Amino acid sequence: MKKKQLERDEQGNLIMNEQNIIEICEKEGLYEYPELNSKLYLHFKAFRKIGGLDNFINVKTLWLENNFITRIEGLENLQQLTHLFLQNNLIQKIEGLRENLELITLNLSNNCIKVVENLQRLQKLSSLDLSTNKLQSVSDIWELELNQSVSNLDLSNNMLEFEGEHEDDPLLLIFKKMPKLKCLYLQRNNYIRSIQNYRKYYLANLPELTYLDTQPVFPNERRIVDAWGKLGKEGEQIERQKIKDEEDTKKQEYREEIKKQLPVYLQSKINFFQKNINAIETEIQEMQARKQNHIEQNSQEIEITFLDASINQKQSQLNEMNELLDNMKVRQIRQNSMTESQLIEQRGDQQEKIQIQLDEID
Repeated sequence: MKKKQLERDEQGNLIMNEQNIIEICEKEGLYEYPELNSKLYLHFKAFRKIGGLDNFINVKTLWLENNFITRIEGLENLQQLTHLFLQNNLIQKIEGLRENLELITLNLSNNCIKVVENLQRLQKLSSLDLSTNKLQSVSDIWELELNQSVSNLDLSNNMLEFEGEHEDDPLLLIFKKMPKLKCLYLQRNNYIRSIQNYRKYYLANLPELTYLDTQPVFPNERRIVDAWGKLGKEGEQIERQKIKDEEDTKKQEYREEIKKQLPVYLQSKINFFQKNINAIETEIQEMQARKQNHIEQNSQEIEITFLDASINQKQSQLNEMNELLDNMKVRQIRQNSMTESQLIEQRGDQQEKIQIQLDEID
């Protein structure tokens, strides 16, 4: 069967129309009837313009990244759309999304956007990626505060600059008005180079953040930052000491638990080895009796030789087991004779090494 040729314009560019989209759907294993598709893979097609989507009314996820699209348009009938991927295009303005009220994810990274606008109707929007665009100032992004549902915001690799005073940072004020903001990405902006103690400053002022730039916010860091925000460097040092004391207490509890469990462990191992030794000795006795029986009955030499080999093998296993048993008994005797301080010191070596590594990180 001859393949249908996708329609192109006079310059040879692929046209984004319904017929072409249907052909692409069939190739991707999707449905030929527009209304049956809930997702569309239209990325890397070199499309110049969005179109042909009017009858794809049930699409929820639309991939349009890595094209040459310059304008967001033609999405009015996609009112079920929840995830839209338009990264790596040539888009200069945020528009054409008034009817897409169900949008949860919007990726506009790697475009040419200069202003955040026309998003206030998207009150279900949770994840917004505007990284690698041309955003420069607070006035370019202030409308973000109108999107109360955004929890994941990526503004990294723009051209944002610091404005105002440290105590009255207008950019930070925008983020403070976004109550559900959990993950924020600002790296590779000149802005953060102008903020002293940038990470501490932001975490202290945005207590709900769980991820900032390339690192998650772990519980201990949150405690330290909160203390720093309230009492400065002195508060931070006090909180660090509290955390260290708590970790020392946990180490001590761990050592005490080891102290309780070790005798039980040693005895269980001794019992295990003794049980195996008894079983091997029984096997050896049985094979020796069979060998004696063969000798008395003048059996073939090969049968006696085979039994000799088996007895030697079992004897070797028995010797190994006895050696292991002796070692475990020696450990048990030493353990019983150790003082409490010696026991704690012996079992705490590994935890001490871990603590040294943690201190070096701090």
